[in-house]
Amino acid sequence: ILRSESELIQERTEKYFKDVYDHIIQATDLAENYRDMMMNLQDLYLSNVNLKLNEVMKVMAIVTCLLAPATVIGGIFGMNFDEIPWLHTSYGFFLAVSVMLVIPIIMMVIFRKRGWY
Repeated sequence: ILRSESELIQERTEKYFKDVYDHIIQATDLAENYRDMMMNLQDLYLSNVNLKLNEVMKVMAIVTCLLAPATVIGGIFGMNFDEIPWLHTSYGFFLAVSVMLVIPIIMMVIFRKRGWY
């Protein structure tokens, strides 16, 4: 309407149309700024969620690593073979449990020294 030289619009009305057009441009710019801010906030939120998820995954990985040796030792001693070392000795059970406890403790010390936990 503003660009055409229409005789239907009076000069006095044209000023109001220009003012409305300026307001629309400002509102559009403001909406784009708010959209950019919302996208930045969404990125920040997703980054925080990913950070928390990474922390949880780190703890789960450490727990898995600490329990893996005990699982392997328990699996080996749970087999139905007669020729497993320490199986028929009086100290076999206590030795197996000791190894199941000592290995994770050593692993935890190593993890702490490396700054993983």
